[in-house]
Amino acid sequence: MKWVEITVTTAPQAVEAVANILLECRTGGVEEAYPSPGLVRLRGYLPVGPAAEVILAAIEQRIRALPGFGLDIEPGRIETAVVEDSGWAHAWKNHFKPFAVGRRLWVTPTWNDAPPPSQRIVIELDPGMAFGSGLHASTQLCLTVLEDRLQGGARVFDIGTGSGILSIAAAKLGAGAVLAVDVDPVAVGVARQNVAYNGVADRVEVREGSLLSGIAGQADVILANLTADLHLDFLPAVPVHATRGALIVASGIVADRQIEVEAVAGACGLHVDEVRRDAEWRCLILTGPRSSGGGG
Repeated sequence: MKWVEITVTTAPQAVEAVANILLECRTGGVEEAYPSPGLVRLRGYLPVGPAAEVILAAIEQRIRALPGFGLDIEPGRIETAVVEDSGWAHAWKNHFKPFAVGRRLWVTPTWNDAPPPSQRIVIELDPGMAFGSGLHASTQLCLTVLEDRLQGGARVFDIGTGSGILSIAAAKLGAGAVLAVDVDPVAVGVARQNVAYNGVADRVEVREGSLLSGIAGQADVILANLTADLHLDFLPAVPVHATRGALIVASGIVADRQIEVEAVAGACGLHVDEVRRDAEWRCLILTGPRSSGGGG
């Protein structure tokens, strides 16, 4: 089978928007690389077929429109190439090596047999075509919050779970029950495999769904590693799903959108407890409403 490889080279502040465009156009996931300071390279793939030309035109049109929203996309280079299915989906595995996160976590690919450092909690991962290898700063910010703030026995909702990495980490750090949700059926399948591989399927349920829609009950911790635009839709639904004083971790926000997301959170009765930063990425640590929001 042949594929159209789409490569976009852009400025860091446009990464969130460009990645979102590629994902919405069903490019099967997005690879992210940093070829030089101040440049980010994003890559996705489309199957060669009648729809590919139309989708490529839509991608280019939407990326070219981003400066109108105040985003610098320079150099804004969009390149395409037709490639054979000769293992491109697995080529990134050569670059996915074990690494430490925070004080206690160790993320390792499932195919790596090297022993982890002693005293580290091991998360074994095969992201497949789902977002969430743990290499992205927004994911690592969430992991460190879980390490620092998760209380044993907590009920956790992981919204936009991707590979399932945050749900697995929560379970291994002592969560009592985790509900992992993703709108992408590919991600749901990948997350289920990773949850089972890590031996936490008894505490982690993976479900297909859109944000908090259709979820009953409340959680003590709500994780959301999403784009800023999705946070604007997600946050208003949080209070009814949060226990009193719940911990809400809102990550995946570029610096330029922080104030906007904070304003929406405040309007929903959520309180900014802490902001964690890594380069241009922001992770808002919010606390839930002072009184219980009810729930189904």
